[in-house]
Parts: sequence; C-alpha cells; structure tokens
Amino acid sequence: MKIQKYGTAGDIEELIAVRDSIQRLADAHGPSSPMVARADLHDTGESYLVQVEVPGVPQSDLEVAVQGDELLIAGIRDSAPVDTVPVFIERPMGPFQRTIRLPSPVDPEHATAHLQSGVLTINLPKVR
Repeated sequence: MKIQKYGTAGDIEELIAVRDSIQRLADAHGPSSPMVARADLHDTGESYLVQVEVPGVPQSDLEVAVQGDELLIAGIRDSAPVDTVPVFIERPMGPFQRTIRLPSPVDPEHATAHLQSGVLTINLPKVR
C-alpha cells in the first residue's frame, strides 16, 4: 500500500507564493497605492539615459533626485476637471513615485532633464 501525503511543506510554500503574488498585484493596482510610471534605462557609454512616461503631468509637478545609487522620480497627476461627472476613468490620478537603481555611480551635479510630449528624459553622466 502506497501512502500519499497531502499538505506537504512544498504544497504550502507554493500556495503562499501564489497568495503573495496576488497580493502584490492587488497592492500595485489598488486605489490607495501610488501610480507607477513606466521607465526605460539606457547606457550610452558616457552616461545613463532614463526616459519616464508622465503624460499629463506638468514640469512643475515633477521632482527628480539622485540619492546614492538610486534615481528618484516623483510627481502628481491632477484629478479630473471639477465641473465634470466621470463616465469611466482609466488613467490613475494622484501622487506617484519611481525609484530606479543605477548600475554605477553618476554625477548628479551635471545631470540634465527635460519634459517633452509626456516623456521625461534624464541624462545622468557617469562618474569617471
């Protein structure tokens, strides 16, 4: 007679991993979580070029900082116009923050940033 085991440690670990994945997904898209801006990071050889999608966010509502080996980007996307009744809303509103770990040290004193057509482009020269 072969004995089958149910509820082994491996099964429980797998269930916990699935639960944690669902919780992360819910947290990332829940009403109380900040919006996450999509970004690309490119190595040009001399610097890192970061492009971040921030459609509808004016430059005055954006903040960019380098802290250690991380690039921090934060901002606020305004809410819907006051004199309207939303029929449906797909674009997240409110504060957002994005942290990007940089592969090597950069010189924040010579960094540049510009906003064009809803894309924030940041050039971070590498430390030599």
